[in-house]
Amino acid sequence: TPCFGNFDRRLEFMPGEHPEAEKRLGRSLLSGHFFERILDCPAALAIQRDPLLLDIAAHYLGGQAKLITTRVWWSFPTGAASDADKNLASLGKYHFDLDDWRMLKFFFYLKPVDADTGPHVYVRGSHKRRSLKHQLTLLVGHPAQQVLDVYGEQSPVTLTGEAGLGFVEDPFGFHMGTVPARTPRLMMEVGFGVSPPSRRRFHGEPVIR
Repeated sequence: TPCFGNFDRRLEFMPGEHPEAEKRLGRSLLSGHFFERILDCPAALAIQRDPLLLDIAAHYLGGQAKLITTRVWWSFPTGAASDADKNLASLGKYHFDLDDWRMLKFFFYLKPVDADTGPHVYVRGSHKRRSLKHQLTLLVGHPAQQVLDVYGEQSPVTLTGEAGLGFVEDPFGFHMGTVPARTPRLMMEVGFGVSPPSRRRFHGEPVIR
């Protein structure tokens, strides 16, 4: 199934043809999102609708928990990515999500992920032990060392594992995807919140007014 590079529907390519697509399009392609095409995948819908996920979300968020986001995307190794492209793909800087006032997100690795596949990293305790500086900041992305200076060098948890590994996190804590060094990463996210879903088309696209 073709995906869209860097959240741009004009940059359509087959994931298995990533190097050729970068040459053809004349730019680095850090990510490939499927947007609404995942709704044609029975396996993705089965995960999205799994009652266990809603049950866990309701225990954490309360009875008002509701599904607000689902996405499947590739992260690709590339040698010439700009800082702007990395920021767009939320790679290489610790950030927190502002999709809703309160959220819980489930992630699943759809391919094996090791240190060279761009593993997800979460800063332990940062969802509730937020420094005043980070509570008041208008910036979502922060250099890694700035975050580690506050929460400690031992606070990051790097998540690697086989295909099918799932984990759940409060996305108000600092986290990041690392840039794959050698092998592309395929990942799924299912997010729950407490507010009605925004009229966002799909993750990363402009909100529809």
